[in-house]
Amino acid sequence: MSWRGERPLHVELSDDDARRLFVRAQRLDDAARSDGADVAGVVRAVVGLQAQDAGAGSLGVRARLAGATRSAVDRARFEDRTIARAWVMRGTLHFVAAEDVRWMVALLGPVGLRRNAKRIASMGVDSDEAMDAVRSALADGGSLTRQELAEHARRRGVRLADDPQSAAHLAGRAALKGHICEAEPRGGKPTYVLTDHWLPADARRPFDRDAAVAELARRYLAAHPPAAPQDFASWSGLPIADARAGFAAMQPDLEEVRFLDRTAYVLRGAGAAEGRVVRLLPAWDNFLLAHRDRALTVRPEQEIGIMPGGGVLRPSVMVDGRIEGGWRLDRGKPAIEPFAAKLPRTVAKAVDAEAADVVRFRSG
Repeated sequence: MSWRGERPLHVELSDDDARRLFVRAQRLDDAARSDGADVAGVVRAVVGLQAQDAGAGSLGVRARLAGATRSAVDRARFEDRTIARAWVMRGTLHFVAAEDVRWMVALLGPVGLRRNAKRIASMGVDSDEAMDAVRSALADGGSLTRQELAEHARRRGVRLADDPQSAAHLAGRAALKGHICEAEPRGGKPTYVLTDHWLPADARRPFDRDAAVAELARRYLAAHPPAAPQDFASWSGLPIADARAGFAAMQPDLEEVRFLDRTAYVLRGAGAAEGRVVRLLPAWDNFLLAHRDRALTVRPEQEIGIMPGGGVLRPSVMVDGRIEGGWRLDRGKPAIEPFAAKLPRTVAKAVDAEAADVVRFRSG
């Protein structure tokens, strides 16, 4: 990276200290979880939670907000509309704060639009006529499923491919372009509304790409330290040149740190977790998607235990910033699968408390 003026202050950081910084920034320690934030505040603080599986995204809120319930997450999504599920980082679905949806989609939507572009173009979903059809279908303020949007588009003469995925890609393209966002499901299927009908008007603002890159970089680093531009690029899906520009924009506030024989950065004044921290994290959690690799949080020989292949990232047991096992729901209750033959007594007790809290969350 090219720096203007003085380089950031250099600090040697132990691996344990690096993990403690990350745990606190992700709001996973008791002090952060109990600081009075609400669902939207938590989602905003960690710059979104992966929610390809909405249930996993909700459990990500639980891990970061003491006393949260599944119904509180749904209320924030569908009644208060303070968070929304949108395609943003890496072109994947995340819970993000409502006021962040428009500018994040404007910045990151093109990342998703470039994925499988050739195949998607063959489906007929990416034309101006297709987007006009989607907008007209929702102009009265109602909500429609993917299939209903596709049927409306065909009635207007849009030639969608005879492909079972065309309806999903039509809705996805419209969302990645900022036209629509997800509303309350109907019959177990997601529905969509016009973004301007669903999100607060005060969330609108002129889009400045350079400013958006700088803001996302700062918020990423605040929530995922220690990190380098390469980590930001991997997490966001942005080109490395953008990632470097985003870090350079906050140069005066950076500390350069060394750990695991690598160089990374933290924002000056970042706090660290204190005491033991044990959390049951959901599938595809931020904690395991934040950096280019997982060397800080997962021992290499144990990574297959949470990444068995096929793009799966399993629910995990986090102990003091390191993944020590996986878990799964068995008849509504977490079944713990530690990497070690036996967990230390204090850790096992904390894991039991977390498992009970998952059950409480899902029933609330």
